[in-house]
Parts: sequence; C-alpha cells; structure tokens
Amino acid sequence: MVSWLAKIVNGAPDESVHAKLVKYGIGTHPGPSAVIGLSQGRITFKADFDHEKMFIQAYLRFAPAGTQKVIGTIITYTDRRPAYEHLTLPLSWTKTKGEGASVFKAKLSEVAPIEDLRALLDADDPTTFFLLSMTPRDGTKPWSIATKSSFPKASFAKAGTKSDEAKETPQEELHEDKAPKRKDPTFAKGAYANTPEILRYLLQEAVPDILSDVTAKTKDIRISNEIVIDEIIVPEDNSLSFSEKRRLAKKRCRLVRRIAIDGREHVKEFQFVA
Repeated sequence: MVSWLAKIVNGAPDESVHAKLVKYGIGTHPGPSAVIGLSQGRITFKADFDHEKMFIQAYLRFAPAGTQKVIGTIITYTDRRPAYEHLTLPLSWTKTKGEGASVFKAKLSEVAPIEDLRALLDADDPTTFFLLSMTPRDGTKPWSIATKSSFPKASFAKAGTKSDEAKETPQEELHEDKAPKRKDPTFAKGAYANTPEILRYLLQEAVPDILSDVTAKTKDIRISNEIVIDEIIVPEDNSLSFSEKRRLAKKRCRLVRRIAIDGREHVKEFQFVA
C-alpha cells in the first residue's frame, strides 16, 4: 500500500486521497507532520493523525515473525463488518450515529499472530482508521508502535490566501541555516529495526520527493504538510443531497511540503485534483 501523501507526490491521487480531503474547505489547512530519527540499528518515529496508517503498515510488514500484543480500536465510517467477518481475530462491532454518518467500532485486546494483524490491512478502505498499539510478545527490541486511543480534536488553520510574494516561491528551496524547530507530533510513535530494506520502504512512503537527499549520515527527518484548497467542483446533479455533493465534490489543490533533513529545509509544492 502506498500512503495517501506519497500518492500525491507521485502524481497518482486516488479515492483514498479524495477521502482525506472531504473535511477541507477553500483555504489553507495544516496537514499531518512526522519526525523520523535514524541511528545505528534503530528507526524511531512520531506522527500526527492521518499519518499513522503509513507507520502501522511498515510495522506489520517488517515486524518479527510470531505473535504480537495488540490493543486499540478499529473505527470505520462505512459498514465494513462483512469484509472483516472471515478474519481469525475476534472483532465485536458496535454501531453509533455520528454527525451525518454511522460509526462502526471494534475494540482489540489480544495476543495474535502477526499474519492475522496483516489481514486487517488487507480489508482496509479510505474510511477506516486503526488506532492500535503493538509490541512483539517476546519483547524483541526496538519494535513498538503506539497510537492515541481516540481522534484528536479537529484543528484547522484559518482559511486564507497567500501573498503574491509567497505565491512566487520556487517549488524547491534549500536553506543552509537550520530550520526552526517545530513541536513534535504526538498522535503516534514507535520504533523499528534499522535495516536497508525497512529504511528504503519507509523513505519511499514518507519522503519520495527527496529520496536522494537522505544519506547514510542522515540522523533527523522532519516533515510538515500544508493542504491548500483552491477550488471545489460540486456535482450539478440536483437529485443529490448536500452531504452527497460534499462527499463527491472534486477539489483542485496544492500540497506544500517542508522537509528538514538534519536541519536543512526543502520546500516542495504539488498541484493535483482529487
């Protein structure tokens, strides 16, 4: 699976990207950030909400074989119960009415084979969220991942337009001085073993736009994203309800990424429609 942000960077936005944009109106909004630390034998990470699935996917792909301690909640906004009913994991679903849509939740507190947990992601869709914390049952270090047990409160920057000067900023800038230190994200955190295969996979998902700038000496990667909605293209079908039009509307957007590698900041911008 390719992360939704990597799909934008790679020029292939799809349904999963569209689903992430439904909540955004016209204007500029803060996107998810992440911090990746690299040291001998260890990769650490911290991530915002909407970045966590990428790190869960990496964990389940490369974590040691055997069983995992897992605790948390699966939350989905479409009825995914049929997609999960064939799984070995015991999932007991509850259904509640959310704002405009039903919410389905299944709590997990198990010791399970990693193959069973990988099967969870095989049934994934754009409206499903995995708020899971996992560690190998045998305590193999440094493997761990932990997410918050509930969604963060919605926080959007005040919508607005950039100045003409900002609009003329080149697609990529490299600053020799150290970038200002931003507050680390707190929604998800964890660690993997640092092997060439794991590192290559993680970098392709997290920073496909600056892969060549990450070297064997790199220690710290800080990623922030900004979503700019320039235009909303609403379906003209009058038979659709307001909520259906909102869900189906296409958006003309820009993704602005600021990536600091050991303090040297790169700025890139990607235009797309989703």
